[in-house]
Amino acid sequence: MKAIKIIFSMGLILLMLKANAQKNLLTNGGFEDDFYGWNDGGGQITPWNIKSGKNSCAIVTTSTDKWVGIDQTVRIPKKATAIEFSAWLKTLNVVKGKNDWEGALFSVAFLDSNDKEINGGDNIARITGDQQWTLYAKVINIPPKAVSFKVLIAMGNASGTMIVDDVAAKEVIEQPAVK
Repeated sequence: MKAIKIIFSMGLILLMLKANAQKNLLTNGGFEDDFYGWNDGGGQITPWNIKSGKNSCAIVTTSTDKWVGIDQTVRIPKKATAIEFSAWLKTLNVVKGKNDWEGALFSVAFLDSNDKEINGGDNIARITGDQQWTLYAKVINIPPKAVSFKVLIAMGNASGTMIVDDVAAKEVIEQPAVK
């Protein structure tokens, strides 16, 4: 009888932990289903250099005079006030073009009901050179009148290789203040 109570208690604890986990708003953030859910502007699915799962996305360019990348646009959940964006990124020999804002980029832009960008985009990462797998994450408050967001992962006027895995966008739920 005691064993049954322990098993029941463990199951209840696991259920409560699962209920608090936030759902990834992005489709196929780990590239397990190739580019399903993503707009592909030059990415490559690779099973050879991954952070987790069976695939990742590699963006490879040889020229610093063009943009190559992937993006995904998602509607914002009602009553959401902030979203945490994250991705695991790795770079190999990334050389930026002539401007400081160029390189391997992970950014997000909020869009209004006419798909117009609100307040420009937010850079979460801009990388040059070589870098091992690194988690980049940023919580961004949702601007007024935003109805969707667009995640962009690109080599922006840069040459080299950017590898991406486990891209996520999760609604930030405010915890009640402790009294």
